[in-house]
Amino acid sequence: MKKITTLLFIFVSVPFYAQWWIPQNSGVTANLNDVCGNGGNTVVIVGNGGVILKTTDGGTHWNIKASGTIENLTKVQFVNATTGYVVGTSGTILKTIDGGENWTSIATGNTINLYGLSCVNESIFYISGDNGLIKKTIDVGANFVTQNYGTTYSFKTIQFLNEQVGYASSYDYYGYNSYAFIKTTDGGTTWALVSYQISTFYFLNENIGFVTSGSVYKTIDGGLNLTIMGGSMAPAADLFSLNENEVWSVENSFTLCGCSYFCIDKRNYTISGDIQEAQNCYADTAGNPPFEAITFADATNGYAVGNHGLIYKNTTGNMENLGITELDKANSVIIYPNPSSNSIVVENKSDKPIRSIIISDMNGRKILATTMVNSTIDISSFAKGVYLVGLTFDDKSITQKLIKQ
Repeated sequence: MKKITTLLFIFVSVPFYAQWWIPQNSGVTANLNDVCGNGGNTVVIVGNGGVILKTTDGGTHWNIKASGTIENLTKVQFVNATTGYVVGTSGTILKTIDGGENWTSIATGNTINLYGLSCVNESIFYISGDNGLIKKTIDVGANFVTQNYGTTYSFKTIQFLNEQVGYASSYDYYGYNSYAFIKTTDGGTTWALVSYQISTFYFLNENIGFVTSGSVYKTIDGGLNLTIMGGSMAPAADLFSLNENEVWSVENSFTLCGCSYFCIDKRNYTISGDIQEAQNCYADTAGNPPFEAITFADATNGYAVGNHGLIYKNTTGNMENLGITELDKANSVIIYPNPSSNSIVVENKSDKPIRSIIISDMNGRKILATTMVNSTIDISSFAKGVYLVGLTFDDKSITQKLIKQ
């Protein structure tokens, strides 16, 4: 594995999106589960309760489309500008032939919850779901052939790169399912276990892809060997990539201290072969929504979606490594050096005083409480790992991450 020699982070207080990710008005409060770009400014999102949203102006307006169902819709994919499919709970499959304006139901013959969808072309697509279900159709859903791996795991993600090579994962990032990462090279007739350690994945072709297994890795041989792309500070809900040198992820962490945080992360190789990472996160103490999916419609327009109607948009394709966060200048706080092995300084750049600083581990255990601002704080006795730094002002509280080397 290549050693990471450059690893740069953004640690961003609430709100995280002001610089690079802009909140969109979805017009709904339902949990949004997946997003798919369909060329230019056209994007389709699906969610719980049969919600289908479509924009044709890059997110300026989101229009609700009739789905004909109240089932939770979990995955959407387009084959071309006009033909697309959606899967959901209770065996739901929907199809559009007019770019997502109208949807019709496809009978599946079962009521098993469906989570995974992968379209090879207009006629051939795969679905996956609970109880180990993996099925294939070659006639636009008129008939489905069972192609199970032979387990009762719930396969949440499936991706075919051509008619023969495909991958599937049963991992559930909420942690209540067993998981296996499997591969087929004969169109799903047989499946082979690649690893029990891979959770989320996204492949560019049959060999090159990105996977998560505690950290984020790149593979160039179908998952057999991995090169680390950076440490993942939270379980990844979704990965997306446009090329073999960059990968985006959305990550969610839920901690016992009630200070959960949610992140959009970008990792890329530099020209020198080093790896850089930029991470925009926001902390949460009131049960705000985690992320579910991320995609880029093109090189500069990206969308991240999540629960309670959450939609964020990126219009640059970038997420710079800022030395000083500019995302919330009214309450700008810098923690440096970060990572650190011995001591840190919490520098307050705002005009509002910090009333307290509490450092907790990822299990919510309080490690240190202080009011020292703009002074050295000794962390030499801390175990190596990731910590949460809670900062209390008169009118709000924010949380940033700290890495102890």
